[in-house]
Amino acid sequence: MKIKALTLVPVCFAGFTGAVSAACTSVAPASGTSVTCSGVNTPPVVAVTGSSNVTLNIDSTASGSYTLGTSPTPFSVDTSSAITNNGALTLSGDGTGVANRGALLIGTNNDNTVTNGAAGKLTTTGAYNDGMAANGNNNNLINNGTITTSGNNSYGMTAAWGQSNPGASGNTITNTGTVTTSGNNARAISLLGGSGTVNNSGTLTTTGRDAPTVFLQGNNATLNNSGLIQSKGTASSSGSVDGVVANTLGSSFNTTINNLAGGQIISNNGIGIRSTNGNITITNAGLIQGGSGTAILSGNGSISLILQTGSQIVGLADGGRGNNSVTLEGTGTADNAFTNFQTLNMTGSDWTWAGTGAFTTALIQKGTLDLTGTLGTTTASVTAAVSNGATLQANSANLPLSVNNSGLVRFLQNNQGEYSGAISGSGAVEKAGGGTLALNSVNTYTGGTNVSAGTLLLGDSAHASASLASGATVASGATLGGYGTVNGDVTNNGMIAVANALPSQVSGALGNFQINGNLSNAGLVQLGGSGVGNSLTVAGNYVGQNGVLALNSVLAGDGAASDKLILSGGGASGSSTLQVTNSGGVGAQTNADGIQVVQAINGATSAANAFRLSGGTISAGAYSYYLAKGGVSDGSSNSWYLRNTVVVQPVVPVPPDEGTPTPPETVTPITPGEGTPDSIIEAGKGDETSGGGETLNVYRPEVPLYVEAPAVARQLNLQQIDTFHDRQGEQSLLGGNNKAPAFWARSWGSHADIRQSGDVNPSFNGTLWGLQLGQDLYASTEDGGASNHAGVLFGFSRATGDVGGFALAKQGMGVGKLQLNNYNYGGYWTRVAPSGWYTDAVLMGSVLRLNTSSNNGVSGSADGNAITGSVETGLPFTLSEGLTLEPQAQLVWQRTSLDSLNDGVSDVRWNNGNVWQGRVGTRLQWAFDASGISWKPYLRLNVLRSFGQDDKTDFDASTTLTNQVGQTAGQIGAGLVAQVSQNGSLYATTGYLTNFGGEHQRIVTGNVGVRWSW
Repeated sequence: MKIKALTLVPVCFAGFTGAVSAACTSVAPASGTSVTCSGVNTPPVVAVTGSSNVTLNIDSTASGSYTLGTSPTPFSVDTSSAITNNGALTLSGDGTGVANRGALLIGTNNDNTVTNGAAGKLTTTGAYNDGMAANGNNNNLINNGTITTSGNNSYGMTAAWGQSNPGASGNTITNTGTVTTSGNNARAISLLGGSGTVNNSGTLTTTGRDAPTVFLQGNNATLNNSGLIQSKGTASSSGSVDGVVANTLGSSFNTTINNLAGGQIISNNGIGIRSTNGNITITNAGLIQGGSGTAILSGNGSISLILQTGSQIVGLADGGRGNNSVTLEGTGTADNAFTNFQTLNMTGSDWTWAGTGAFTTALIQKGTLDLTGTLGTTTASVTAAVSNGATLQANSANLPLSVNNSGLVRFLQNNQGEYSGAISGSGAVEKAGGGTLALNSVNTYTGGTNVSAGTLLLGDSAHASASLASGATVASGATLGGYGTVNGDVTNNGMIAVANALPSQVSGALGNFQINGNLSNAGLVQLGGSGVGNSLTVAGNYVGQNGVLALNSVLAGDGAASDKLILSGGGASGSSTLQVTNSGGVGAQTNADGIQVVQAINGATSAANAFRLSGGTISAGAYSYYLAKGGVSDGSSNSWYLRNTVVVQPVVPVPPDEGTPTPPETVTPITPGEGTPDSIIEAGKGDETSGGGETLNVYRPEVPLYVEAPAVARQLNLQQIDTFHDRQGEQSLLGGNNKAPAFWARSWGSHADIRQSGDVNPSFNGTLWGLQLGQDLYASTEDGGASNHAGVLFGFSRATGDVGGFALAKQGMGVGKLQLNNYNYGGYWTRVAPSGWYTDAVLMGSVLRLNTSSNNGVSGSADGNAITGSVETGLPFTLSEGLTLEPQAQLVWQRTSLDSLNDGVSDVRWNNGNVWQGRVGTRLQWAFDASGISWKPYLRLNVLRSFGQDDKTDFDASTTLTNQVGQTAGQIGAGLVAQVSQNGSLYATTGYLTNFGGEHQRIVTGNVGVRWSW
């Protein structure tokens, strides 16, 4: 059986529109002909030269392989025609150059549309074989499929085919598919001629040597990219492997490149975009990346680089040698280097400039530019202008030194920095960030300054001429200060720190900060720095909004050094609190104006309640200082002073029934500030008995506590050593045959109300109590019947009570509490004659512990010691059986020493000399026995006289206060001795003491004891 071969022939289908159809053969279709090719081995179809309106469709079933030698352009139309390919076409063979190159699809003249459809596959091998081409004007090349070339100089898509028609114009190349070339100098897209356009939303890739991916040459060329343009090859010494090359031959030629959102222009080993001679505009909302370190390189022409939202440039942007600019639109971050660009335009809403630049001009026209990088080679090489409504944000190291500001300049300063440039214009400046910014020049901008965070130092000690031309606002937590001048109103809700009160200026000199306007203070004005002498001048009104002025003062006498607020020509109103820190002052009497802390000059006035002193008073040495409006000198009525004396004002006496009283002598009024203790205010008012003009000292509340301490210590030891009968009962318990050693013990207590005369008239009202133990170490009876007993004693006693005195200009003011603990040890010797005549000697040492607590919250403590000696004698006379009268005499010597203390206000030292107390008295005793017990009740009457060196208490070695010790007192008392056995006795006493003259004393005592012989 013979089998015949079946031959498949490409079929051409005629349309139903009346157009002329032709077979898909090598016969050239004429004008108006429509040809459709399908099937394998599709023959080449080349339209008649000069033909037009030819339509050539190659469907998805078509395929064919062609060689350059026989079919250099397998599918070609001439003019106003169209080719659409969805088949798989291949071209092989090597061309030799521009005049001998091939292309699978080509429009050879004008106004053609050549399309490689989504299913189309164009593949070329060999040199000079292109995928799609156009060689005239106004042609459209469209690739929606796949184009692959592997030969050298073989382009994927090209208009002005093979560069044979450089004068062509209006051509458009569009790629939505994939174009891949791998040969040397094999471009994915090559566009020559004027007014051409390349649109890419697909993928363009070159991998060969010296093979840029997109090549543009001619005037007014445009590239719109939202896809991928990538060069992966390498370059020879004379070639390039750039992503896009704009080879503008003429210096006046223009090229536009729009890298849209999602677009990527990448060169792995070359430059992302290169421009040569002409002008180029690049708008980037995608990625431009150069593998050589340069992303954009321009040549001799000018470049306008527009960065939009989404822009990312990896590598250097080099503007070349033209007049170049960068414009920021939308939002984004520029973090690469820019060189050879002269102008930066900010027209977007929010950009961060984290890169570097070499601009000479920066125009911030809209939005906010956050400058974290640099704009110029130096900050002095670039001038910035900020338009109304725009914001330039930078730190001191990055901001240009010349800024014409009509908007807002924000210093985002998170570290310490200095800005020595000049800001001018009608705009405002904001200090943000937690760091310190120093402005050390004369700034002429007039829009005001807002210190919203951190510290704004206006002039350091070397730049005291630094100034602001307008006012400032200081936010809560922020600080404004320095040595400069603010020419405008200041609203302070944070802190104003003067001169070296700023932490960054702590080593600087003392100085002045000036506000030529009003100051509204709801925050802190920190005048106190290192040293004393800073000042704040307000040449306007000062309005206290419950703010604070903190200053240093040397709390001493009149005219002592102090920081101060200077009011020049305005008025002080509202309410402000002065917080004063004592800088080494030891306290001294202020007899004149005092220490000036607010100075009113040039007619300035001050309301009576404008200032108050924190706590009402501040203490130094022995004194409490209060704040007063006005001094005693002329012209001081509106200034404010720290004083520690009160000038008593005269009181007009109540007139009699007839006549007019003579007015008292005028005394300059001094008005205490709000919060001054009532005692000081009342002391200054005087009364009808006061003639006015008397000066009263204002001692601090702790002073009477310390001055009274030695007197309480002596009283405690007096009652601890007491008398022979209080300690041991009665001499009959020791005389006769009572030669056995004995043990004795007693407990006593009293309530004391004592007052002394002196500089502060201190008083003590409280309780004293003690315990005492004694043991005979030696006991004997002489041949004549006299007995001797010697032994040791130990004890503890305590005084606790309230102290008052002359403090805060008031007599008898309660000032605090005092506690004194007393540990005793000593020895005694007692001799009792047969007649009952006794002689008793005691020497007692004491260890003291003093604790004080004032009503002002100040505590003090000190240790000390004391020595107390007593010699006592008494001789009983028998009045009748069982009834005796015993005259007595006693002399007690004391020396008390307290260590110095420091209570946080001053050093306190005591100088206490020898003090003596003599006692003479009599004891009337009745003796009887009942129920086997020998009873001896008695009454006693004493007169006591204290004398010796007055107590002196020293405060900071500057003020010494005296307390008198002289006194005469009387005492009555009663006692009972019960000898319950030959070995044991019980005894008790009670008494009441009051002074006859000298220092006040009211003391009620009670005492119980026991004695036991072994």
